[in-house]
Amino acid sequence: MIYDFRFLNTSEDADFFLYLLASQAKTLNLEAFFYTQDSHTHCIIPDLSAIMESYLQSQATQDRQDSTQSTLTRITQQPYAFTLYRNSQNIVDSQKILDFANDISLTLPLSLYFTFKEITPLSPNQAFFEKLSLQEHTTHDKNLTQILSLALLELLPCSTLFSSHQIIALFNTPKTYYYTPLQTSQILNPKSDAFAFLNPPLSITHKPLATQDKTYFLQILHTLKDNQQVPLHTQRGIVSLSLTPTPNTHTTLACDIASLKTYFRIHKTQIDVLASFEKPLTHLVPKEVFEKHFPLNATGLVKVGLPYDIPLAIIGALLLQDDIGYFFLSTPSQDSKPPFDFCHSPAPKEQILTISQSGIFIDNHIATSHTLTSLIQEHITDLTQRHLVIYLSSRHKSAFLVYEDTPKVLLDIHFENNPKLILQNIATSYKSGDNLIKNFTSRFPHLIESINALPDLEQPTSNLIDILDSAAFSLGFSTNGASDKNALFYRAYRFVRERGPRIDYTLLRENNTLSLDYHRIIRSSISFKCADMEDEILSYGILDSLSEFIATLVRDTKTNLQIKKVLLLGDMLSNSIFFDRILGYLPKDIHLILPKDGLLDY
Repeated sequence: MIYDFRFLNTSEDADFFLYLLASQAKTLNLEAFFYTQDSHTHCIIPDLSAIMESYLQSQATQDRQDSTQSTLTRITQQPYAFTLYRNSQNIVDSQKILDFANDISLTLPLSLYFTFKEITPLSPNQAFFEKLSLQEHTTHDKNLTQILSLALLELLPCSTLFSSHQIIALFNTPKTYYYTPLQTSQILNPKSDAFAFLNPPLSITHKPLATQDKTYFLQILHTLKDNQQVPLHTQRGIVSLSLTPTPNTHTTLACDIASLKTYFRIHKTQIDVLASFEKPLTHLVPKEVFEKHFPLNATGLVKVGLPYDIPLAIIGALLLQDDIGYFFLSTPSQDSKPPFDFCHSPAPKEQILTISQSGIFIDNHIATSHTLTSLIQEHITDLTQRHLVIYLSSRHKSAFLVYEDTPKVLLDIHFENNPKLILQNIATSYKSGDNLIKNFTSRFPHLIESINALPDLEQPTSNLIDILDSAAFSLGFSTNGASDKNALFYRAYRFVRERGPRIDYTLLRENNTLSLDYHRIIRSSISFKCADMEDEILSYGILDSLSEFIATLVRDTKTNLQIKKVLLLGDMLSNSIFFDRILGYLPKDIHLILPKDGLLDY
């Protein structure tokens, strides 16, 4: 039997992960071979004992079928590789391969871009055995690894294989951030002799950092506890550390996973992603009792991560001993003293991710030098097949397009977005609309006063997300007197359940043209407001219903136009509520294309 360990591999640090796999195979005296195809790396491990047994069984069967040829003749024609295997006295069995599987689960760091997918057993075919047999007379100068490699090429969909010996020999790019999970746990354990020892001994993959001893980190701890800022050279540049936020604070670091759970509303998938090898950041909602301790963005979220290099992690471990669970990173002042340079290796760029509960994540980076057309072309390579493209952004007008050679508009977005004119239209154009507005006026006279104070100027827009501005203003969420969708997002993020009220997103069809009944969204929202629905529930419902509307449109398009390939783009996907809900509502039988890293929006 031959085992195919398949890994998703889009990592910039793939050499490191391959080295760990090859080294583990070597430790167990396993023959391992590697190839990469379609963003997947395959680690092929033959169970030579099982292969030989299978071969002998097939030969015995053939002997019984062919009485004119003796068993002795058959046995003497066994592949030369089997002779080498017997002489090696290195017997491979299924237990060793099981040990390999268990060991790599402990040895490989949890990565977002080098992840184990599955093990597939492969049965040797006749061409494989024939190739081994041919080697008997032509390759007595070849070793077992070389013979197996040539034979495996008859079985695998690749033209080149690298043995574990080659992978190990070719590795020449150690990095300062290459640590195994075991090394990391020892360095961060205050009770370990290796605590704060930055450079593990005899580690080929780890490039030594410029070192400081434990005293250096203790001095940083004392300075922080004296409410002073400390400049530090990190893997991502120079930052200023503090225990309280400053006007220049840009990131909050939780000292460990337990601290993340203590201070923030966070689900398991977010924890797994933040704790990964790449140490990305994400935006989280702080628990209400701790909210005042953190710097919030306009939507009430905190940019959070775990320590992303060993010096930061050591500082976090020391803080935990004093029951301090987080600290802050700020942009240092120009006159701050240059800190000690650890000489970190250049690291992959910092990522801020939106992470769904289903495990799907997207990079929030906004692309430069792009247009919507070029952004779409980065994701759609086969224009002979129809794609539904949905672009929802706070930055540019919305787009609902059917792509096939040339784009065609599926849903044209255009509506009046002045809250004053919207309410006037609701009163005159909708059944019982005047009664609703009268009720709204009597219940919330201060809101009507603010709305009526707006100018009568038309505010046409082609951005569907702008309706959230009008909703926030009409519902009294905006605190500065201006339309502000962030005020709606802030309240939605405070909702702690999974489903909100159904806000009415209704499609209209006239003369074979689709349009959305935009003002009905506001009408539905203020109806719930008049029913004394809490702002947090209502805000969540507006986003939840938008997600469901988009998913329903996708489903109808698949049914009516037979379009199964759907591309979603735009910074609205960085809203974790919208992202989570739309992934849940979308049909499961579509081919969903999500933004590539760095290509969410433009």
